[in-house]
Amino acid sequence: MLSFVLNKENPFMSRTLMTVFATTGLLLGSSGPALAVPLVPVGNKVVFTGNYDTGNFGQWSTCQWRGYNSSCKDWKQGPYMAKIADGGPGHATAARFEVRDGDVPPFGGGERSEVSAGGSAGAGVKAGDERWYEFSLRFDASFTNPRGGWFIPMQWHSGSGSPPLALEVDNNGTLHFANNRVNKRTEIGPIQKGRWVDYVLHVKFSPGSQALAESWVNGVKQPGVHRVPNMAGDSNYLKMGIYRDGGNSDTAILWHDGLRITAP
Repeated sequence: MLSFVLNKENPFMSRTLMTVFATTGLLLGSSGPALAVPLVPVGNKVVFTGNYDTGNFGQWSTCQWRGYNSSCKDWKQGPYMAKIADGGPGHATAARFEVRDGDVPPFGGGERSEVSAGGSAGAGVKAGDERWYEFSLRFDASFTNPRGGWFIPMQWHSGSGSPPLALEVDNNGTLHFANNRVNKRTEIGPIQKGRWVDYVLHVKFSPGSQALAESWVNGVKQPGVHRVPNMAGDSNYLKMGIYRDGGNSDTAILWHDGLRITAP
C-alpha cells in the first residue's frame, strides 16, 4: 500500500504540491470543475531521515571530504567542505557541500565532499528491497557543467568499484541514472542552476532483470525508466554530496535538503 506526496505536515510534500498547482493552474478553493492533480506515490514506512533538521550531520554515519574520513557526529563545522546553512525559504537547515580542485579525502580516490549511511542507520538496501527517496537539490548559480569524467551527487555504493546505481551529471548539465560498471545511463532531465528542485526516486533493487529506477521532478513524472541491474554485492549503502572526477577543476557548490526514505 502506498501513500502520496500530499501530506501538508511534510515540507517536501507541500513544496511538490504547490509546484503541481503552479504548473497546472489548479487553485485551492476554485469553483470550476475539478482538475486531475498528478500524485507522487511513496512508501508508508519511513526507514531513514537525512534532512539536517538537527542542525548538524549527525543523522548520517560517515563524513568524507578533504582531510576528514570519520564519524559525522564528531564533525565540527567551520571549513568550507560541508556545513549546515540557511538555503533560503523552506530550507533553513540545508547541507551545503563544496569541492575545490584537489579536495581528496585521506584515503585518496576522486575529489569529494560526501555523507554516507548504511544498513544500521536504515539507509542500506539488499536485493528485493523497494524504496522511495524524497529530497531537494540546488546546484549553485555559479555551477559549471562537468568537463572531466563523472560528477555524482547521489550514489548507492556496493563495496569496491563504481557504484551500481548513481545520479550523475553529464558534460551538458543533464542528470541521469547511471551504472558505470556496465556504462548504462537513463536521462532524468537538465539540472536547474540557482534553484531548489524537488525529486522523488522510486527504486527496486536487484542484481538482475527486476531492477528499476524512475523519477519525478517537481511532482512531474519523467519518461525515462532505468531498467539496469543496481546491485553488485549483498547490499548497497547510500552516499550524498559531491563525488567527482579529478578532471573537473572548477569549484563546485551543491545544496541538499529534506531526504526522506520510505519503504512499502
